[in-house]
Amino acid sequence: MSIEAHGIRKKFGSYTALDGVDLNVPQGKLVALLGPSGSGKTTLLRIIAGLEFPDAGSGRVLFHGEDVTDLPAGKRKVGFVFQHYALFKHMSVFENVAFGLRVRNRAARPSDASIAERVHRLLELVQLDNLAGRYPSQLSGGERQRVALARALAVEPRVLLLDEPFGALDARVRKDLRRWLRRFHDEIQLTTIFVTHDQEEALEIADEVVIMNKAHVEQVGTPQQVYDRPASPFVYQFLGNVNVLKVPALEGAGRRGLGPEGPDPEGQIYVRPHDIELTAHDAGSSGISAIVRHIHAAGPQARLLVEQVHSREHVEVEISRSELTNLGLRVNDLVRLRLRQAHSFDEDYAI
Repeated sequence: MSIEAHGIRKKFGSYTALDGVDLNVPQGKLVALLGPSGSGKTTLLRIIAGLEFPDAGSGRVLFHGEDVTDLPAGKRKVGFVFQHYALFKHMSVFENVAFGLRVRNRAARPSDASIAERVHRLLELVQLDNLAGRYPSQLSGGERQRVALARALAVEPRVLLLDEPFGALDARVRKDLRRWLRRFHDEIQLTTIFVTHDQEEALEIADEVVIMNKAHVEQVGTPQQVYDRPASPFVYQFLGNVNVLKVPALEGAGRRGLGPEGPDPEGQIYVRPHDIELTAHDAGSSGISAIVRHIHAAGPQARLLVEQVHSREHVEVEISRSELTNLGLRVNDLVRLRLRQAHSFDEDYAI
């Protein structure tokens, strides 16, 4: 089931949540709506679900070519998973999953035997069949989220929508559960959209990432495309750490290797910490002179904060622990910086 949204506008009073947003989700894909708080991602998800509606006269929502813009949520056959699970505390895991089937009108309601079969099949799918008799208070956060997912799937939805599904979980459980979701999606192949503000989460598990900012879509692409070829300074800075360096500072430091044509001399270039080569400050060596101000060596990569000698700008650099050991660096040592790749939004540079 493909999903399309065209020209979606939504205001809440004087606040514009969505301003002419377009979205195209191919059938069977897992797509992340990624952006900071207030970017419009949850509002867009709720409009797709039928929990909100576009402003009058603006926009359409299509499910596999069928216009569902004016249909309420109950008639769209959408599975929706909320951040805080929204499980019924007084019901067992089994009854929570069965709820959407039991409340159907008599003509559409499956038999008790069919409901039991479907619920147990879903609980096996989310690896919780042995917990069918427990109550939500007896489950971990990750288990409750999987119950919520099974409940959403019980009504056999045409699409699955998840609103920050891992936001209420601690970091370790969140990482384990999102990897499980990726494997789960590959198994069921149900068109899925999930909202997140976690860049690592979106880049790790989505087939396609839709980056939103201030009620607009900034960029759409695969995780590799949006990370390697960001379409705007916002995307570059939102997706991971980045240094924003003034061009005059690089000129003053003896900038080499940028080629005969560089960025606007009054502009800026963007470079990620791992795209900076750090070497000893030997006589006659090329690069930007800098002073090591801080070294953080915990973890697989060493992170250094250095200060350019000429401009006094601070720059973050990431190198391997073995590189740090080989260089034997200490705070206040002089070093040279060379940019392997940088971007000015006019052209790329390799040094």
